[in-house]
Amino acid sequence: MNYKVYSWATLSLSALLMFSACANDDIANSENEVTLNGHKLNITINEETFEAEKPTRAAQVVHRDTIDMGDGLIAEVSIEPDKAAPTPQPAKTRAAMSEGHYTIYAVDAAGNRVADELSGTVSNGKFIPDANAMIRLDPGTYTFVCHNDAFTKTATGLDIKADIHNGFKDCPMMGTVTKTLSGGVETVAFNMKHLAARTRVQITTYTSYPKMIEGTTAFIGAGNHDFSTMHFDMTGNLTSRDVGVTAYTWDTFDKYKHVGNKPFSSIVEPFETISSQYTYIALAEGENIPANSLYFHIHGSFYGKTKQPYFAINTPLERNHTYLVKVTMKTKDPLYLYQDGTVGYLGDKETRTPIGIVLTEKTATEKGMAVALKNADNNRRFYVGYGYYFNGLKDDGTATDNMKGYEYTWTTDYLNPLYRGVPKTWRTVSPAEKDPDVSGADFVAYQAAGNYTTEPDVKITGTNIGKWFLPSTGQWRLLLAKLGGLDVSTVPASIWANASWSKPFVKSTDPTWNGIKAQSYFTQAGGSLDFDVYCLSGSSADESSFYLDLSTTNISFGNSIFANPGIGVDGFVRPFVYF
Repeated sequence: MNYKVYSWATLSLSALLMFSACANDDIANSENEVTLNGHKLNITINEETFEAEKPTRAAQVVHRDTIDMGDGLIAEVSIEPDKAAPTPQPAKTRAAMSEGHYTIYAVDAAGNRVADELSGTVSNGKFIPDANAMIRLDPGTYTFVCHNDAFTKTATGLDIKADIHNGFKDCPMMGTVTKTLSGGVETVAFNMKHLAARTRVQITTYTSYPKMIEGTTAFIGAGNHDFSTMHFDMTGNLTSRDVGVTAYTWDTFDKYKHVGNKPFSSIVEPFETISSQYTYIALAEGENIPANSLYFHIHGSFYGKTKQPYFAINTPLERNHTYLVKVTMKTKDPLYLYQDGTVGYLGDKETRTPIGIVLTEKTATEKGMAVALKNADNNRRFYVGYGYYFNGLKDDGTATDNMKGYEYTWTTDYLNPLYRGVPKTWRTVSPAEKDPDVSGADFVAYQAAGNYTTEPDVKITGTNIGKWFLPSTGQWRLLLAKLGGLDVSTVPASIWANASWSKPFVKSTDPTWNGIKAQSYFTQAGGSLDFDVYCLSGSSADESSFYLDLSTTNISFGNSIFANPGIGVDGFVRPFVYF
């Protein structure tokens, strides 16, 4: 009996040129002719390229879901074509064959698998044939099957297992060719199909990278669906699928790497983390997985909060397509300003120390604004102005959206010239002056704000942190809305309460807010917020001083004709700062 005997010894050159694993998208189009016992044999192995989108159809619709995860976390989730996947290179530019183990066997015309098979391993760019790997064939018609080790040999054909311990780090690849061997030059051309959809995961957080929990990080799973073990006949045709729970992941679960190496910043920026490996969801030709049949599970610490959420994948998955699962995790928590001038959420503070809560974010062109965590001068109470009635500032109206606190505190633009006929501010009043109407106590509320310091507890090192100032109505109103949910449309356009005779002057009919919630943002960072009266910068036509009165449920802006001393209302000084 005459046999054609093909062994890895004779096919190794072809293998070195033409085999490639699923992790590399290169297409191997080379043909290599070898001679075996006088017979010439051409073997070609091509691997198809993963598709992000089919070129014949319109752009794929991207579905995005916004999910409240609880504990102040919001997840925005989408699955979309992975257009940023590695770009295939022409076969001629390939430097080495991808690693993996491959097997070729033959099935005769009667449907019987030939006992012999060819197999070998690629390691470190070199092909190592398995011992005694060869295949002996009589002349005749055969179906040749080439597959990688994502398949398991069975008595009836091949299986793709669907249990976590086998893992999904390898893309199931199979190619089949039916060929009649009759002598002369023979050509066997395998077109290796990716019997899977490919996925990877990108997670975006802000101001800091998330902390992914190694060993239980992420996986895609299905409940009791028919996406479990796949059964193929001898010639590589899908015959059935098992019904069962499936987890598509590596045995050690997915690992992640940072995109770049970003430091903390004073500007809120996205920080991206991406899975360092692909996961493959087995699919035969003609199969797809309908939308909402799979769930994506992720386990990590986001803004200091450990979560293990899962999301339905609401996009159908197709064979030989590559997908990017994108998760953007946001938080309802406030941003904090730290001593080094950077911003971030409290759960990501690491070695930094918070000194304020961010009210407006810094951008590339605009400064940010923050409120101090504590009152000035160890909670001392102050009056705004000097003398009996005199505030010391020009009339600048009673609007409740005034944002000029810094200008009132640090410039002479709004100083009343009637102040001894000289435009002075708290910075130019000499403590040595003996005139009781013009003393070192003048403008003490402004002075307390301007001289605010976090020392000795915390030393400020951020050079972008400006000078502290006494805030105005609009700046406080911004705080009340951002931290306490104040509806600014309920706030009168002008200061409305009379603080001259009443303390407290806030009433239950005044605009409402959630004071307890706002207070918690200060206390959880080591600060405080009193439900009491606070000094404001600014002045009106009758030279009144402005104050804010807070209760746990209501807020009130009021003015007082009395500036000092001991008559009317006084209040705490809560400094603000630009950064």
